[in-house]
Amino acid sequence: MTKAQIAQVLEEIGTLLELKGENPFKIRAYANAARSIDAWGGSLSDLQDEEALAKIPGIGKAIAAKIKELATTGSLKYVEDLRAEFPPAILELFSIPGLGAKKIKALYDKLHISSIAELLKACESGRVAELPGFGEMTQEKLCKAIADRVKHSGSFQFGQVASEAESLRSDFASHPEVLQVCIAGSYRRRKEIVRDLDLMVATKKPEATMKFFVGHPLVESIIAQGPTKSSVRLRSGIQCDLRAVSAAEYPFALNYFTGSKEHNIEMRNRALKRGWTLNEYRLAPVPIAPGARRKQSIRKIPRVRDEAELYRALDLDFIPPELRENRGEFQPAEKRSLPRLIEAENLRGTFHCHTTASDGHNSLEEMAQAAQALGL
Repeated sequence: MTKAQIAQVLEEIGTLLELKGENPFKIRAYANAARSIDAWGGSLSDLQDEEALAKIPGIGKAIAAKIKELATTGSLKYVEDLRAEFPPAILELFSIPGLGAKKIKALYDKLHISSIAELLKACESGRVAELPGFGEMTQEKLCKAIADRVKHSGSFQFGQVASEAESLRSDFASHPEVLQVCIAGSYRRRKEIVRDLDLMVATKKPEATMKFFVGHPLVESIIAQGPTKSSVRLRSGIQCDLRAVSAAEYPFALNYFTGSKEHNIEMRNRALKRGWTLNEYRLAPVPIAPGARRKQSIRKIPRVRDEAELYRALDLDFIPPELRENRGEFQPAEKRSLPRLIEAENLRGTFHCHTTASDGHNSLEEMAQAAQALGL
């Protein structure tokens, strides 16, 4: 069990305690502990050491004992007992916008609703609107939220899958048979909506990585399993594909499966102009028919050990994944004038402000003017 998975269990405990109507301070303690574990820089082995746990801010003795049990055994009787008190599907109600623990508890206690399907039936029959604290407007919003969920089935917000994705990447990075690992696809391009996850690994032993992948704790079910590619359904519902390649193939596979399709087409066209063919495995001379003569001299193919060298071979600066949509990124990359993207270290804070669009006292324009007046 990884640090991220332990943090997820602590968050789940807090959620289940909230459903039970437990003391708010106890609930908050688990939420704070989850954040502390997530941000903590120590190793998994340190979580099995009581002295090391005692040094982590926000971790008391009772929670420390549970963390140690999770880190040591991979399971926790306390959370298993909590889960047994509620139907398994009740936690999926938290994915519906506008539903928090208090409302879910009310739906469960008063109407015995413990799944999205049961909630939809209750909304359609008008029973939800009759509950104190709900009403017609809340019922309509819940119906719309469920309809939107069905409409976008198979689509996930980036933030919904980031925790699972990074847990998988971290676990593979520490696997002894994995040389390199990265999550490609739309996730790597940081798209707001992600439909699946593409996990790429470089390894000399693909069979070992496939076995590790399909047996991972985050895997809900196995869709397909092969010697160099496997597909699974993760607990969040998103499909995740793993491709195992050699170290020599890795930069080409990573670039190809990162996409986008439009970006890849332009990359292949640039290679063809140089007499090369580019695919997900290699950069090679364009083959010619037997007896035919080449119409142009072929440039020597440089050694490619990473993506930066692949772009350099095509006379381009490295193009960040976020820009790979073939919407004007190639021209500045050729002229060495790509913009510098905002990095995490550039962020200094976030603002959460309400305007008259909801329950605030000032308009968006007034808020912006006030911020400018403060030099923000």
